[in-house]
Amino acid sequence: MRMVACAYPPDWAVKETVALPVFSDQVPPRGLVGRIDFRLNGLISGLILEQLIRKDDYWLLINSERMVAPELLLVPAGPAAAIDLEKVSRWFQRACAKLAGAGARRYSIAVNDLYRFEFSPKDFAGSLIKTLADYQPEEVRLYVNLDLSELLIQELSRWLHHLQIDGRVELLQSVVPEPFQEKGQ
Repeated sequence: MRMVACAYPPDWAVKETVALPVFSDQVPPRGLVGRIDFRLNGLISGLILEQLIRKDDYWLLINSERMVAPELLLVPAGPAAAIDLEKVSRWFQRACAKLAGAGARRYSIAVNDLYRFEFSPKDFAGSLIKTLADYQPEEVRLYVNLDLSELLIQELSRWLHHLQIDGRVELLQSVVPEPFQEKGQ
């Protein structure tokens, strides 16, 4: 498994499926989801306002004509005000289960919007790595801000050592989107 902590926004992604947490009490959405909503001219906001995204409803948005809008899996996360580590863990499970059920072996998760400063980074990373170990994707990109990417890599590394997950796991940090990287990097 290859895990890449991407310290750039997911709307710069080349072509991948990105799981996004959608909070029912955030219109317009904030964070990474808000950035993508802006790029999509408020489409996600409209879905929330029309109450089309409910507890167990998933939406797959595909816009193949623009690189700024990769495949997006909108996964309900309930109200942002009520988010806690247990709900985040359940969200990881639901999102990864849906992606694995669709046959995705490579995907991304907008992790930044789920993290709260009151969470223990160790417990947050533990919840994430345990879920990923259950589904064993070939590659998963974790979209976070720069500070969280460094912290997440450290904590994931500790969990990998502690859990002794079968198979080789590669942890990387990327601060430059693939289209802007030099060839051969």
